[in-house]
Amino acid sequence: MAAEWRINMQSLIDELKDEYDYSSYDIAMVKYVLTSIFYEFSKLIIFGIFFGFLGYFKSFLVSLTLLLFLRINIGGIHCKHYITCFLLTFVVLFSSIILLPKLLFVAPILIISICTICMIINYKIGPIASPFRPSPDSILIKKCRNTGFVIIFIFIIFVSFFHKFSLFDTYFQVGFWTIVLHTAQLFIAKISKKEECANA
Repeated sequence: MAAEWRINMQSLIDELKDEYDYSSYDIAMVKYVLTSIFYEFSKLIIFGIFFGFLGYFKSFLVSLTLLLFLRINIGGIHCKHYITCFLLTFVVLFSSIILLPKLLFVAPILIISICTICMIINYKIGPIASPFRPSPDSILIKKCRNTGFVIIFIFIIFVSFFHKFSLFDTYFQVGFWTIVLHTAQLFIAKISKKEECANA
């Protein structure tokens, strides 16, 4: 399946280059997007089955939605191989959905406070783009920062207005840990990028 997909993608890229005169940047962007979609889709199916089997499918959707929007706009650690990317994503999802919410219940006021700090950190040090993706220009960087800021801000608003409803407790805990873990890996990615630049 993977081999067939690569052949089809290369055929599409050749067509875009020869018939539609796409630039090298456009080709690189198309290739990156298609590869990301294929890898992400395969991971989502596996993770969906896993967490659904354990009875955490709704929590999985909450964590996944936040993680996808934040990763797309703010970035973070980017693995070179599919398996390491798969394992890292699994650790983040498992920790935010099952492990950390069971170990520690975080009060709404702390969720709001810590998420506000995370929101600022994401805005200040993001986005950190994949080295396999064309470098974003200043306009796109600003757009991604603003979008990441708004995503976390909306979550904070939800917690502020609906924290008294026990129905949402589980999802607020999951969302909180997802944001915290995302911010932690973003911070690690920033430090790693600085070290790479220093050693270059």
